[in-house]
Amino acid sequence: MGDGGGFVRSSRSRNGLKVAALGEVMNGTSKAQAVETEIKFLLPDGAHTALETHTLLRLAETQPPRQEITTYYDTPEQAFRGAGAALRVREAGGRYVQTLKLRQGKNAFSRGEWEWDLANSQPDLSRLSDTPLANLVGSTVQPVFCAEVSRTVRYLRAHGGVVEIVTDLGWLQAGEHAEPIREVELELKEGDATALFAAANSLQMALDLVLGAESKSERGWRLATGSSPEALHEKAPSISPDASGSSAFQDLTSALLASLVGNQPAASTGSAEGVHRMRIAVRRLRTALTLFRPHLAQEAEVQFTEALRRLGRILGEARDWDVFCSETLMEAGKQGVPDPLLQALRKPAEAERQAAHARLREEFGQPDLTRLVLGLSAWAGDASALVGPEHAGRLSEPVADVAPELLEHLRRKVSKRGRRIRHRSEEELHDLRKALKRLRYALELLAPLLKKRRLKAYLHSCKELQEDLGTINDAAMAEILARRLGETDPGVQPAVAALESWAEARRTVALGHLHPAWREFKDAPRPRFARKTIMVELTTSTE
Repeated sequence: MGDGGGFVRSSRSRNGLKVAALGEVMNGTSKAQAVETEIKFLLPDGAHTALETHTLLRLAETQPPRQEITTYYDTPEQAFRGAGAALRVREAGGRYVQTLKLRQGKNAFSRGEWEWDLANSQPDLSRLSDTPLANLVGSTVQPVFCAEVSRTVRYLRAHGGVVEIVTDLGWLQAGEHAEPIREVELELKEGDATALFAAANSLQMALDLVLGAESKSERGWRLATGSSPEALHEKAPSISPDASGSSAFQDLTSALLASLVGNQPAASTGSAEGVHRMRIAVRRLRTALTLFRPHLAQEAEVQFTEALRRLGRILGEARDWDVFCSETLMEAGKQGVPDPLLQALRKPAEAERQAAHARLREEFGQPDLTRLVLGLSAWAGDASALVGPEHAGRLSEPVADVAPELLEHLRRKVSKRGRRIRHRSEEELHDLRKALKRLRYALELLAPLLKKRRLKAYLHSCKELQEDLGTINDAAMAEILARRLGETDPGVQPAVAALESWAEARRTVALGHLHPAWREFKDAPRPRFARKTIMVELTTSTE
């Protein structure tokens, strides 16, 4: 039991290998609770045979396959599920192990993990007393679903670490409902995360594997309840004021990748909110890359920015049709567009929406997203690969020393694109909107470094201006999508004309608000950086 009541899983011998208590391996530090760092891939039909012959698995120490039955428990009120946790008891060869897993949110591959040996298959909730769910000690739990698999465990020693490679083949069962389990999991047992990512990349590149974004417990709950995956509503990640620039960048990208991957299951089912949250994660990731760009290795930064831009376009297409179907047509109806005309657009628009979501699901089945997540995670966690040669020492400095000049660079872009705003074209206003959104995201990411009161007022002025720019952009998008429907079906042209008139009226109103909103933004006191001994304000310049 560690200081502060945290639980530490002791180092112990497992199958002849020393297994250290796992810490926050992404930055090489150890924390008071055990953290499981694991990368899971789905195995499509036929991939298991190819996996078995891969060089990595032939080099690993292989244990005989064993049968495992894992039962997942919860209270009648689903308290564990509500806390983002899973409580399970696993039986294998007469041994019973109770495990509590808790969603961490710090990166896409880590979860809090606590383990205890039991005498039998009955959960022992008294063991939770030294975990974040100590309040559930004494609760009544019941079995909800179970997983029965044939498990093959291998241990790979490479890159100064030990990686456990587990293949699970079997079934997940909840009442009368079942679905197959075919997956391979790689978990870091010793050493640096470099070993984990090297092994994962080797398998992924050889077999075109895709990440398994859902845990077995999440899949089990879907089976048990018949519900769809829910979108994760997570706030913008924050950084420690005492962190170095490279550590801050790593913390931001890790948390944002977790949000990206965590919302994929919901987006895969057609959830508009899941798509929206993934798109926000992409935009925040691009903001982090843009913010730190002056000190990042250029070739890698360009590669990841382009991969994120491509993913953002595919997500954006689905999002645009979601908004058109669920918001634009409804708002147009409230503001006087005749319902018969809108009805003429609804069916073809919904067909376009479904097609866009189908393309998105197809994208999720391809390896590109998996390669992006693995590659960006590994790069962000490797300080030596992260920085450009001309800036080798800059990101080793405290982020509070680096951030002011980086944020000022984004603010100047907004200022430049907003000059003479009354005379800007719609394309130029769209560029201003993107630059302003990037500045706002950057402010939110750097919030722990800034004075709260000034930041709140400045963000308010950002949002006011962004709303007007957003209305102009939404009006343009409504016209584009409506015209696309008209090109496909000339019979809806009267409805297209009516929607175009409505959009033009909205644009005119927003353009009338734009200049005052811009002046308010320009005149808003700029946020200040808080330091121990000095205060730094964003540079004032002639604009």
